[in-house]
Amino acid sequence: MRIFTKATLAAIFSLSALLVACDSNDGPVEKAGEKVDEAVESMDPQGPMEEMGEDLDNAAESAKESMESMKDAAEQ
Repeated sequence: MRIFTKATLAAIFSLSALLVACDSNDGPVEKAGEKVDEAVESMDPQGPMEEMGEDLDNAAESAKESMESMKDAAEQ
């Protein structure tokens, strides 16, 4: 019984310490980090690699359509 009481008190103490550590007051570094996060999220996600990938997708689709039309023409 004594071990259970000590374990319970230790658990309550550690949980209390964790709750105190989760203070909601943000410091200047936290606020600056949030502003950076907001700026990154608001940026246009379309970079040069994204554009190149879309161009490759379009070229592949165009080539596929051309091959299908050539196949249809050869079958006639």
